[in-house]
Formats: sequence, structure tokens, C-alpha cells
Amino acid sequence: MNLITEEIQQLQLRILELEKEQKKKDEIDKKTSIDHNFNVINDVLEKKKTFINNNYYSKPRSITGVNYSKDIIIHLEAIYNILKIVDKRLKKLEEK
Repeated sequence: MNLITEEIQQLQLRILELEKEQKKKDEIDKKTSIDHNFNVINDVLEKKKTFINNNYYSKPRSITGVNYSKDIIIHLEAIYNILKIVDKRLKKLEEK
């Protein structure tokens, strides 16, 4: 009976170890997923837009009066949108 109890405990410990490894793997997979990275990029863009809309960055910083912060946001949004389109197209191709 003692041998069976020890074996059950060892199996339970092994199950716990495997569950921890699976959780770590899931976290890594989540961080490297396209959706997660799109969300991170989108969050940064939204924060930057909020700063600009609150006139924190909207004052011209150069002699010419050009606001480079807004230009950067426009370019980054375009890149983000292109990446989303490419992702959608790749998903459609993968489904075929």
C-alpha cells in the first residue's frame, strides 16, 4: 500500500510539473501570436493619439512649424493597417 501511495504522489508531482510547463508554453505562444502583437501596436498608437489630441505633442517643434509627431502616427497607422490586411489574407490562404 505504501508503494502505491508513493507512486501516486510522484505522478501528482509530475502532473504539476507538466501543467507548469504548459502554462509557460501558453504564455510564450500568446506573446508571440500575431493578435497579441497587433493589440500591443494598436495600444501604443491609441496612447500616442491621445497625447497628440491633448496638445501635448501637437505644438510645432521645429522652425518650419511641421508637426512630426502627427506624421509619425499617420505612417504607423498605415503600416498597422497594411499588416492587418496581410494577416487577413494569409489566414484566408491558410484555410484553403
